[in-house]
Amino acid sequence: MKNEQSLDQWVHQELDRTRYEGRRKRLEKLLADLHKHQSSMSLPVGSPQRLVAEQNERKVLQQAMSMGYQPPEQQIKDLGLHIGLELGLGL
Repeated sequence: MKNEQSLDQWVHQELDRTRYEGRRKRLEKLLADLHKHQSSMSLPVGSPQRLVAEQNERKVLQQAMSMGYQPPEQQIKDLGLHIGLELGLGL
């Protein structure tokens, strides 16, 4: 997963910050799910193992985003949109 390192760091930061037991449990489950399968990038293209790993990665990323995680490419996209608006560029 291309966002695995940043997602892992985000989960650990959130675990350090949060006081709510329910959120802590969801974050711990998210972390376990993140490391459940081997990275899809290391598996052969088109293999069943890679498809399963990619599906798991999408699921983990969706769960993380529902908990407040923003992937780095989303942050860059938002920054570009903000700069474009500041410069008066319309979409």
